[in-house]
Amino acid sequence: MTPGQALAQLSANASLYDLRDRAARKRSAADLRKMFFALLPAVAPDLFIEAGARDGTGARRARRLLPDTRVLAYEGNPHIHARFAARHDFAALGIDYVQSALSDTDSPVTFKVLTADRHMSQAKHSGRSSLMERADPKAEYETVTVPGVRLDSLAPDVARAALWLDVEGATDKVLTGGGALLDRTALMMIEVESAPFWPGQWLAHDVLANAMARGLVPVARDYERKQQFNILFLSETTLTRPEVLPVLEMQHSLARYRQD
Repeated sequence: MTPGQALAQLSANASLYDLRDRAARKRSAADLRKMFFALLPAVAPDLFIEAGARDGTGARRARRLLPDTRVLAYEGNPHIHARFAARHDFAALGIDYVQSALSDTDSPVTFKVLTADRHMSQAKHSGRSSLMERADPKAEYETVTVPGVRLDSLAPDVARAALWLDVEGATDKVLTGGGALLDRTALMMIEVESAPFWPGQWLAHDVLANAMARGLVPVARDYERKQQFNILFLSETTLTRPEVLPVLEMQHSLARYRQD
C-alpha cells in the first residue's frame, strides 16, 4: 500500500462524523485519543514517550494505565516546562518530565518560541512553538537553545514502545532520530500536516512512508483541523495479538454510537 492509498483508506472513517460541524470535528480528535489510551493496556509497552508534552496530560494518563511502564515526557519550550514543572510533582508521579526537544541530534538545538503570528500576539506558553519556523512572514519568535535528544538515545534496551508525538512540524527530525526505536514501537499517535505550515517539513505522506517502512500500520485519524490532524499507528506484530484487534474494533464502534 502506498502512502496515498493509506490516506484514502483512513479517510473512510470520516463517515463517522459530520465534518461540516465544528463540534463533530472536535469529537473526532477526542475519539482518537480515547482509542489510543484504550489500546495502551492491550499493547503493554515497557516505555511510553510523550513529545510536545505541555502539561504532561498524556504522560500522566499513561502512568495511571501503565503502573509498571517507564514514562517520559519531553517539552522543548522552557516557558511551558517551567510553568507545569511547578504545577505538578512529576517525580512523585513516576514521570520523567524533561525540558528538551526530540530531534535528530543529541546536541543543543535552536528552539523557536512563537510570540506573534499573522493573527495576533502569542503567549510564550501557547504550545505553537517548534524547532521549525512557520511559513508566515508575520511570525515573530524568541529564539532559545535547548537540549536536543534522539529517540534512539533514550532507551536502547526497550522491547516495546508507545509514542505520542506532537512536535509542530518537526516530524522529520524526530522520526529520523528514532529509526531503531520505531522498529520496536507498537503504538504511535503523531500529528501531521497535509499542507506546509513550516517550509521544508515532512507532510502526511512523508510521515506515512517513513512509518510504514518500519512496519507501522495506519489504523485511524482525526479531523479536528482540515490540514493538520493526528494519525494512529499499530505495528504489524501488535495487530496479531488477540487482545488488540477487539479493542480497535470496539473503539470504532463507539465512535459511531457516540455520534448517533
